[in-house]
Amino acid sequence: MAGVLAGLVLLSAGCASSPPIEEVPSAEAYYRRAETLLEGERVFLFFRDVDYDQAIELFQEVIDNYPYSEFATLAELRIADIHFDLENYEEALSFYQDFVELHPNHPRVPYAIFRNGLCSFEQMLEPDQDQTSTYDAAAQFQVLLDRYPDSPDAENARRMLRRSQDQLVAHDVQVGDFYMGRGDYYAALRRYRHTLGEYPHHTNRANTMARLADSLKALHRLYEAERLYVQVLEMEPPEDIHDRVLEQLEDIQVLGQAGAPPLPRSCVTDPNPSCDIERDPVP
Repeated sequence: MAGVLAGLVLLSAGCASSPPIEEVPSAEAYYRRAETLLEGERVFLFFRDVDYDQAIELFQEVIDNYPYSEFATLAELRIADIHFDLENYEEALSFYQDFVELHPNHPRVPYAIFRNGLCSFEQMLEPDQDQTSTYDAAAQFQVLLDRYPDSPDAENARRMLRRSQDQLVAHDVQVGDFYMGRGDYYAALRRYRHTLGEYPHHTNRANTMARLADSLKALHRLYEAERLYVQVLEMEPPEDIHDRVLEQLEDIQVLGQAGAPPLPRSCVTDPNPSCDIERDPVP
């Protein structure tokens, strides 16, 4: 009997010394803790200290430990947002793109597409440089407008698409101007005409039309140039374009009275299949 009691005492003591089992945080608990970190702690009156790295780790815990939870899906998007806020646009773009591909029917897909476009937009270079990011941004904004025209970000997408296209127009016009500067008038004409066809509603359309008229005038196609200059004036362009067009029209009148001779047939004024096709330069 004494032995049994002693055993019970030892068993009781052993149970009392066992550490309590810790409760594993839920997916929602991890997610909420990460969101709290993103709110930051006030350091000075107008500044907050945000632990982005720890927030990413907590969101990643949700993804790794609860991959089939809705919070895991949202965590993927929040990691992308953090990279975007930190201006790590390449990383953010990768996360947004993965989100769209992995969850094509999720209600947050329009948001991810828009932010994907913004990642490219923020990486756009000057018009005289490589325009890959500009093309990518315009493509993403167009996808959003085509697929989700009523999404909350649609209006902003239209505005950003217009700005992206205006940048592409500026690039094309610079290429056309380069051709004009070296006397390749037909190549300039093709570039200006292509730009007007590709982006018919761009902001500075009057300027592009005036440039096209300049190339026609340089090719001594005076009637076509004059008609286009008149169309530009009817658009009530800015003063600098208006005054330049008036000067060109006066010059056409002088050339017409003098009987401007046609330019000699060449690969510049009248290209044919035997002419080498030249690559578009970057001025």
